[in-house]
Amino acid sequence: MSRKNIIILATVFAICAFLSLSAVAQQAQQDQEKMMEAFMKHRAVTENHAYLKNFAGEWEITAKGWMQPGAQPTVSKGSGVGELILGGRFIKLEFKGIMFGQPFEGLQVLGYDNMKKKYISFWIDNSSTSFYLNEGSLDKSGKVLTDTGLWPDPMTGGQTKVRAVTRVVSNNEYTYELYMTGPDGKEFKAMEYRSLRKK
Repeated sequence: MSRKNIIILATVFAICAFLSLSAVAQQAQQDQEKMMEAFMKHRAVTENHAYLKNFAGEWEITAKGWMQPGAQPTVSKGSGVGELILGGRFIKLEFKGIMFGQPFEGLQVLGYDNMKKKYISFWIDNSSTSFYLNEGSLDKSGKVLTDTGLWPDPMTGGQTKVRAVTRVVSNNEYTYELYMTGPDGKEFKAMEYRSLRKK
C-alpha cells in the first residue's frame, strides 16, 4: 500500500472515530439531560404537597378507641404538633396523650410520592416496635384522604388490613378514622380523633 493510500485510510479512520465519539458524547449528554429531568420531576414540590399544609400547627385532640367491634370506646385527650419538613415535601406530626389508660406518644410522617402519584403515610409509636405504612389518594374535593395498608398483627404474627380516612373540615379542624379488619374478615372502626387548632 502506497504512503498516499495509508494517509487517506488513516484520515478516514480518524474521521470515523471522531464522528463515533461525537455521537456517543451527544447520546451521553441527552441521557444525562433525561436523567436530570426525571430527578427534577421526582423531587419537585407540587400542588399535591399543598394538602400537607392543612396539618401544620398545634392541635388539641379528642380521641376514641375501640378494642373490638361493639365495645364501648375509651375517650381520651391529647395534643399534636404538625411541622412541614424538607422544603414542604413532608409533614411531621407528633402526638401525645393517653391511649387505653396508658401514656401515648406517636410520630407520623405524611408526604406525596411523585413517582407513585400517591400519598404515603409512615407511623411509629410507643405502643409497639413496628413500622406502619399506608398509601392512598384524595377524593375529588381535595379534602378527604383515604389510605390503606397492611399492619403487623401481634395476635397472629401476621398482618391485618387497615383503612384510614382523614377529613379536612376547615382550616382549624380535621378528623381521622382508622378501620381494622377483625378475625371474621369484617371491617370495624378501631379509632377516631378530632383535632382542633389551638388558639
